[in-house]
Amino acid sequence: MREVTTVIRFLVATLAVAMTAGGCAARQSQTLPPSVSSRLGVPERTDAGAGAVIPPGVTVEDGLTQEEAVAVALWNNPDFRVQLTDLGFARADLLEAGLLRNPVLSLLFPLGPKQFEATLRFPIEVLWERPRRVAAANLALVRVASGLEQHGLNLVADVKVAYVELVLARDRATLAEAAATQLDEIRTITDARLRAGDISELEARSATIDAARARQDAERARFDVQLRANTLRTRLGLSLLDVIITPASASSNSAVCTASPELVVGLLKDAIASRPDVRAAEIAVEAAGARMGWERSRILAVTAVLDANGQGKEGFEMGPGVDLGLPMFDRNQAGRTRARLDMQRAGLAYVAAQQRVASELTEALTQLSQARTTFASWQQAVVAPLEEQVRTAERAFAAGDISYLFVLETTRRLTDGRLRSREVEADIARAVARLERATGRTCDAKGRERAGGL
Repeated sequence: MREVTTVIRFLVATLAVAMTAGGCAARQSQTLPPSVSSRLGVPERTDAGAGAVIPPGVTVEDGLTQEEAVAVALWNNPDFRVQLTDLGFARADLLEAGLLRNPVLSLLFPLGPKQFEATLRFPIEVLWERPRRVAAANLALVRVASGLEQHGLNLVADVKVAYVELVLARDRATLAEAAATQLDEIRTITDARLRAGDISELEARSATIDAARARQDAERARFDVQLRANTLRTRLGLSLLDVIITPASASSNSAVCTASPELVVGLLKDAIASRPDVRAAEIAVEAAGARMGWERSRILAVTAVLDANGQGKEGFEMGPGVDLGLPMFDRNQAGRTRARLDMQRAGLAYVAAQQRVASELTEALTQLSQARTTFASWQQAVVAPLEEQVRTAERAFAAGDISYLFVLETTRRLTDGRLRSREVEADIARAVARLERATGRTCDAKGRERAGGL
């Protein structure tokens, strides 16, 4: 029995040494890229299991700004929070990649003349496979983190566009109500002129139809405000909360975002450096290379064996050995082929990501330039002359030179011009949001500083 105790103690000590040696393998870096929160200055949320809440520093009672809407969405958007769980799965894969395979201890107990035997098997190929496996899993973790960051930037752009749509719908409803009121006054005057015999019934009927159509447009505009508010509420993840969303005025950094044609190449270079999805595609290439090295290391399987006998010819006996899997048929051909194809696919995906950035950037710059040009032209060629014409008409009416009907007609045209101008201004804000998504950073100076000074 003493021989059995001696063998067990020796095997346990050997097992402890093997596990310590395996656990001392170099740990891979788990440095993650900057999160969306750090890029935008939004505090990170730690209560992952809680429902929708308003983040600290945000007050919805005094009106929700665009920046506050972004903060609320990053805290509460359910789809984005579901995607964040992918980072936990990637961390679990990294943990699994660093684990050692359990040694196998075989014990044959003495019965009759048979002596006690013990065999300890430990797969030693893990000593050269584990660093490559951990490196591949660590790169996969960083790739997932970069992909999630891009999802966050996409959410930010969607929230900003939804915010702009709500502000535009509110302004459109106000201007549509003003236009309907003006056409109601025109109809009243037209009816009075019809009763006085100054105009025909056909002219009066046209004014009545225009007033009815304007009233319908105003009614539809009011419902559109509710629809846009529901869209923004869904983006913010506040559909289940009884919170009134009242937007403040939409801000636009179009002047900062505008780039001349000769600077587009430099802006594209900055965008490729800033976009998290491009970084994720680049890391995917590195991860595929690490996986290729890991698959090559799996060709040879070696297991260290330690055999001990309780009582041999000379008493206690022990001897080392190996179990060597001869790579005659299975040389991990399938794994190496998949790794090579994965490398090719990752390279093509990286090129596709760069082309996607170039396309989105060019389209966003074109939309921004077009909207700014249209807005400037509309303000100078339409709105400003109409404002001057309204002032002139009011002075002429006060002097008794023209009728009030002409003043109303001119004011209605100005209202239509302001509505069109507001729509073009919203196009600028949309283009800015898309440009920020294309470049992977906000257009303001603080956003560039948080993104690394790009």
